[in-house]
Amino acid sequence: MERDEALADLDLLFDKSASGRGRIALVHAPLGGGKSKLLHDFLETVDPARALVLSATASGPERALPFGVLSQLFQTSQVPQRVRDEMDALFTALPTREETAGPVTTGLPAATMADLRKIVLALVDLAENRRLVIGIDNLHEVDAPSLRYLASILPRLRNVSSLVVMTDDTGRRATDDRLRVDLLRQPNLHRIDLSLLTRAGVRRLLAQHLGAEEAARLAPGFADVSGGNPLVLQNLLSDHRAGLGDDPRAYGRALLNCLYHGEPALLVVLRALAVLGDGAPSQRLALLTGLDAAEVEGALHALNSAGLLHATAFRHPTAAADVLDDMPAADHAALRRRAAELLHTESAPAVAVAEQLVAVGHTGPSWAGDVLLEAARDSLAAHRPQRAADYLELAERTRGDDPSRAAVRARIGRLKWQLQPPTAVHSLAPLVEDVSAGHTDTHDLLDLLWTLSWHGELDTVQGLLQQAEAGRHRLDPGDSAALHNVRTWLTCAYPAYPGGGPRPLVPPVPHEAPGRQLDPWSTAAALAEDLIRGDATRLAARADAVLHTARPDHHSLWSGEVALLALLCLVYTDSFETATGWCDHLMAEASTRNTPTWSALFTAVRAETALRAGDLNAASASARQALDLLPADAWGVALGLPLGTLVLSEVRMGKLDRAAALLAEPFPEAMLQSRYGLHYLYARGHYRLATGQARSALADFLQCGKLTRRWAVRGTGPVPWRTSAAEAWLMLGKQDQAGVLARDELSRLAPDSHRARGLALRVLAAAAGTADRPRLLEEAVDVIKECDDKFELARTLSDLSRAHKAAGDHGSARRAARRAWPIARASGAETLCREVAPGAPAPAEPVERAVRKAPKGGALGTAALTTRERHVATLAGRGYTNQEIAAQLLITHSTVEQHLTRVFRKLNVKRRQDLP
Repeated sequence: MERDEALADLDLLFDKSASGRGRIALVHAPLGGGKSKLLHDFLETVDPARALVLSATASGPERALPFGVLSQLFQTSQVPQRVRDEMDALFTALPTREETAGPVTTGLPAATMADLRKIVLALVDLAENRRLVIGIDNLHEVDAPSLRYLASILPRLRNVSSLVVMTDDTGRRATDDRLRVDLLRQPNLHRIDLSLLTRAGVRRLLAQHLGAEEAARLAPGFADVSGGNPLVLQNLLSDHRAGLGDDPRAYGRALLNCLYHGEPALLVVLRALAVLGDGAPSQRLALLTGLDAAEVEGALHALNSAGLLHATAFRHPTAAADVLDDMPAADHAALRRRAAELLHTESAPAVAVAEQLVAVGHTGPSWAGDVLLEAARDSLAAHRPQRAADYLELAERTRGDDPSRAAVRARIGRLKWQLQPPTAVHSLAPLVEDVSAGHTDTHDLLDLLWTLSWHGELDTVQGLLQQAEAGRHRLDPGDSAALHNVRTWLTCAYPAYPGGGPRPLVPPVPHEAPGRQLDPWSTAAALAEDLIRGDATRLAARADAVLHTARPDHHSLWSGEVALLALLCLVYTDSFETATGWCDHLMAEASTRNTPTWSALFTAVRAETALRAGDLNAASASARQALDLLPADAWGVALGLPLGTLVLSEVRMGKLDRAAALLAEPFPEAMLQSRYGLHYLYARGHYRLATGQARSALADFLQCGKLTRRWAVRGTGPVPWRTSAAEAWLMLGKQDQAGVLARDELSRLAPDSHRARGLALRVLAAAAGTADRPRLLEEAVDVIKECDDKFELARTLSDLSRAHKAAGDHGSARRAARRAWPIARASGAETLCREVAPGAPAPAEPVERAVRKAPKGGALGTAALTTRERHVATLAGRGYTNQEIAAQLLITHSTVEQHLTRVFRKLNVKRRQDLP
């Protein structure tokens, strides 16, 4: 490919040699440039009838073999046996004769001139009847004796019909550079330079092997990576055709293959460049390799000429690793250590020095610890927390005293939690030991308390707090207030925590001065106070003000906790639009900082916000995204938040099988004691409601209330458990208890608690008499519209349609159903959408009329049903709950269950979905 001109030059020289004038061609190309391939291809085209071809290939391992290359010329069947034997004997004896003659400084020993004449005459005799073509590959590798004789033979072939074609790389040292120069001074020598392949040439080559379409796709990448080097390109092509695709290891093998054919200095320089990184100056490379500047410059020039480097940069991101992986481990470690010392001596950036230390775990230098700590700080500023953790882990092994090592361990623990919480668990025990030994300062103690609470280790938290308050810790002045604030926060994180309670601890953050910022644990305690007391207006204002300054950082986990708690407070106070905006902002920031744990948490809050706004599809998608960002065992007790959101969204979309599978997954036992556990219990309760397990659902909702019984909540708290418990009482046929809970909820709500008020009014309507239901539901609709919860609005409109139907107002019932359907559709509540879909039976159709429409005898067992059993089966098949059936038929919940048991047996079905 792109060698036609070179081949044409050789053909022309071959033709000119017919005149009886010998010609010499020197083919020059960079490393891997295709010199040998061109020579081989040319020799293959020579017609044996027109010329005798003699060839030899020199190689590094055979440099020490005297006359190895020269003797190869006669080792072919084209040479008569007599000549072969004579030449073999001659080349066998020549080394001994040269040793006897002693060293010479120029030309050949006088005693061997007769041998030279024999060789020349043999070649002239071979060219008597046809032209002579001699091919010598790799002139720079030819052994010294062969090189000396060739320098004398070639001038003597000038008047012979001959063509001598040699390949050479003048950038590489020959066995005797002076002799090579003498040999190449022949007046009949023609130089042929081969260049690297152009991008068009690369594409044409690929098209020959892979087809035009595949070549068009691959050519740009192959051209960039190979630099047009034919040897590299052939390796890449071979691996691609072997099915390895774009495997980056293919380039590494090709690169090393080239280097093994080059000067040793090339590999030395390339290894140094791989250690120091792209752009390393040649002077630094010289200091690291021990070569002089000229040698380094020459090596870089050769590597660039061969397309193996672009200036001082590798052409493929894996190339440096491939070069270093090829080194013996001991040599690699030694090179890294020298590089670290060199960079430190030159006052290079701390990260550059630390990279060398970390690569081989080198901790020897006395200055290593300080450099690693500085590199960790710089990496965090550049949003590279994983690299910072690597530096800190090595720094821990270099620090001298126990407090210094404890401080480094604490920093590692913080970073590991933000990167991979499961790995942080293993570092908790040493951190607890550091606290007990008095090696930890207050800042690190507070972060450890937060991490332990994340994993549900409340007993350990309590023990450390008691130790600190008893004076067994290096407390700074005023730190007792910080510990007090942590206890208040714990009461909010774990509602049943015995060590706290609602009491004023910190001054409120002034809303008119959002820039003012308390320390993070004080701010967290202030938010917790407002949440526990249930002051929704103050809570939303404080949360929004806090989020103007609160951001997760790498110096304290409490900074992230403040942002997370503030977000949840906005969600709990139905500030959905504000919460969504802050969620998106914090998710982007966490992504920029490369902290997957914070990304997952903020995504989980985003999902809960979508759920409460009635966007079930978005809630499900965001919750799954959050769980994908972190494995389940990484979430600690916070697993309850995304899991609860996902379960409840699946239940409301009618995907009960998915919800059941999620609820079957294991979770930390401590989760159910945490605030996050409220989300999970609330969701599980609604799954149980949807599947007719009213008593179990009631237990879940009441457990939510039990957890928060010590809170002086005036609002709903994290979840509106009273309203849901009232729904469970309704399903059990206990309208009075349901009404009491609904009214209790309403009495606690502020006027602007639109969503919670609408939910409570809807349940209160279900517990009220038929005449009062439309009025209460219409009020609920008006209230819910204020918070824009699509699901609850659609559900309330559906209930309103039933209520109007029961009151005989069929027109209003249809209008309410028509309003509900598009809202349910937008919400993603498919089950609810089907109930109120245009053309579907009216939601509150009288039982008698529904039974008349039901197909009698449609199944073998329907004739065996009594009228009441058929009534119950028809309503159950339409999706009504047992409580709704009981309310319509004016029978008890247990009677409905008994009827359904007999219906299932008579119809030989196992579930409600089979009834239609």
